[in-house]
Amino acid sequence: MLAEPLTTVIRGFIRDHLVLHPRIADVSRRVGRLAASAVAGYTVAVLLPVAITLAMNRLAWPAFIFEHLVVLLVVALTIAWGMGPALLAAIVSVSADDLLLPFPFGTGRITGWHDSVDLTLFVTVVTMVGWLVANARRERARAEQAAVLERRAREDRDRLIATVSHDLATPLTAIMGTLEIARRFNGQTGVDIPRLLLRLDTAVARATALLTTLRSADTDTNGNLRAKGAAVDLRDVVSPIVHMFEQASARHPIVLTMPSHPILIRGDRDHLHRVVENVLSNAIKYSPDGGPIDVTLAVDGEDAVVGVRDRGIGISEKALPLIFQTRYRAPEARTTAPGVGLGLSIAAEIVARHGGAMRAVNAHPGLLVSVRMPLMPAAEAVAVR
Repeated sequence: MLAEPLTTVIRGFIRDHLVLHPRIADVSRRVGRLAASAVAGYTVAVLLPVAITLAMNRLAWPAFIFEHLVVLLVVALTIAWGMGPALLAAIVSVSADDLLLPFPFGTGRITGWHDSVDLTLFVTVVTMVGWLVANARRERARAEQAAVLERRAREDRDRLIATVSHDLATPLTAIMGTLEIARRFNGQTGVDIPRLLLRLDTAVARATALLTTLRSADTDTNGNLRAKGAAVDLRDVVSPIVHMFEQASARHPIVLTMPSHPILIRGDRDHLHRVVENVLSNAIKYSPDGGPIDVTLAVDGEDAVVGVRDRGIGISEKALPLIFQTRYRAPEARTTAPGVGLGLSIAAEIVARHGGAMRAVNAHPGLLVSVRMPLMPAAEAVAVR
């Protein structure tokens, strides 16, 4: 009956004072680093041959056992620390008997043909084993590098598919919503058919562009979508997306404010469409009680600024700096609507590739997301116009 409580006490003492003690853990780490260092290898290369020599002399074992032990030693040293310590061990092994044993005692050189043969054998073993170990390590490094590249390629492919799949949901939703409106008001007067057709045309064009991107794998070596540099009027980017989202929700009227003159930047129209789509989609999604969505396009100094302001749940100040990270979802977002945390991170990456940046601030109520990108230089803009 006393054995079990005593065992429990001993285990608790070991756990508390040995395993979990920070000083002991620190000492263990230091010992591990020391054992892996070159100093440890050369120390072992000197001490172990000396110990083997003295033990062999005391036990009076035959010489062939000594030679076998030294061969094993130099092989182990070559694998663990490389050829330097192994060669030192071979030299010490051959000369240790002359230095330590009384016949002859104190002779600091290799004596006799036997020692020469032994040294030649040991050096040959070290060289062969060193060559084999070096080749094995090179092959292992190549295999590990190939595995890393393969893993990155899979991650890049999965990321591209997830990105395009996420963005494809927006135009498909717009198409379904427009068709629903057409069915509901079929044959009634007052339905703006040209506007509905424009929404369908924009949504189909966006879906087609995304599928073309996926099919052509228009990516760079990191799996990120490449941005093509061309003159783009941001009015032609923002306006079609706003029209595509109109009437997506009767509780979310969208108010667009933009100047009458062109706002030119150098960028990729399709990717910029995705930015506006994702930001506007989030504004609607995270405004469960409805309210107007304000979309503005303006010039601020040498930058073009697109702003999207909703009247939704907003974001805690702690989460604001994190919402542009891949797959991050604020606690408020997780309890409001489904999602995977890709929309804003995709938008932020595209904007960064256009030399810009995104920012989000609480508007009380709601959230204001700003997209800032550099304008095209004046000389280029005049030439385009």
